[in-house]
Amino acid sequence: MRRTVHCCEKVGEAKEDQQWLAQVKKNGGIIVSVDGIQPEKGNETVYVVRDALTGRVLSAENVTSSETSVMKTLLAPVVALGVKVLGTITDAQESERLSVEELWPQVPHQVCQFHVLRDAAKSAFEADKQVKTAMRKKLQPKIREVRKQLKKQIPSAKPQEAEQLAVLDDYAAGILTALNTDGLEPFKYATVEAADLFDEVEASLQQLSKKGGL
Repeated sequence: MRRTVHCCEKVGEAKEDQQWLAQVKKNGGIIVSVDGIQPEKGNETVYVVRDALTGRVLSAENVTSSETSVMKTLLAPVVALGVKVLGTITDAQESERLSVEELWPQVPHQVCQFHVLRDAAKSAFEADKQVKTAMRKKLQPKIREVRKQLKKQIPSAKPQEAEQLAVLDDYAAGILTALNTDGLEPFKYATVEAADLFDEVEASLQQLSKKGGL
């Protein structure tokens, strides 16, 4: 059964954590970071509020609305902590930005660097996906055909040859895995990852060839 973690629970824990409060005092306050995660479209959004300086989660809540009033309710227990807020960070969602501006009007606000970089890299990431799709479409059928031939030959081959064919099949499987590598915004590009894996396969095959392993 899923259990919703309510704001008051997290804030209550923070209020009683003397070690954390001492660290907050040492830091001069907290930096409030607000981030929303929606596992699938149409589902509830999980909002997590934490202190960016210590990493302490201050509140977490599943919500069906992201209106400014809902965001302010989510942040109200953090205000009640009574600690100094040095700055705020959001992912640039308007309701998040408005809520922190209304609650802490004199506090500097910054858009999350990850979201900025992800948005800046979006066009390059989309282009990379297109290249990956084209590469996979061209190479996958050929590699699968090679594997099909290898699997036909292995049962009737002599032991040593069968072992070598099995090694080749492993390499072919590795290439298919590389072709199915997914990227991750903003820095991990699928075609770059695949190219690196292909280079490793090529280097390994060349090394085996020099040693007479194939």
